[in-house]
Amino acid sequence: MLSSLAKWSKQRSAWLVLALSATVLLGLALYFQYQMNLQPCMLCVYARAALTGVILAALIALISPANALVRWIALLTFSASSVWGFMITQEHIGVEELVQSGGLYTCSLFPEFPLGLPLDKWFPEIFNPTGMCGDIAWRFMDLSMPVWTRVIFVVYALLSLILIFSQFKKQKYNPYD
Repeated sequence: MLSSLAKWSKQRSAWLVLALSATVLLGLALYFQYQMNLQPCMLCVYARAALTGVILAALIALISPANALVRWIALLTFSASSVWGFMITQEHIGVEELVQSGGLYTCSLFPEFPLGLPLDKWFPEIFNPTGMCGDIAWRFMDLSMPVWTRVIFVVYALLSLILIFSQFKKQKYNPYD
């Protein structure tokens, strides 16, 4: 199985599926914001930034997935973005639980994105936080949006780690494959 995944990671189709899945999720976040009027909080826009990192990783790999250096840069970017997204959503769930139990929490006034990138200035329609942290304005199957987002990032993180481990699997040479 690992060798099949390693082989798959060298194909553009795998990275295209990843890019499309993360793009659809980011589009869904924008739908929630602009069509359903659910305003994103600071932690929400951080999760969007992590999704953007997943998209960036896939786009990097699409350049030349068969090239080991390009693939490794993409895999490490994918893994870092997924794990960071998981950590953000984990914190967001903790904030929701605190606020729901009567505690107080305030988000910082200005976002601090990785590498100091001012994403909220460059792309305010996507990364400008306008909501309050801890508010639960939407549920599906009795789970809040950060819980669903955590599920997505867990899947992405596991996939990224499995793909990284698959790169170390010795490939058997079969000229008829």
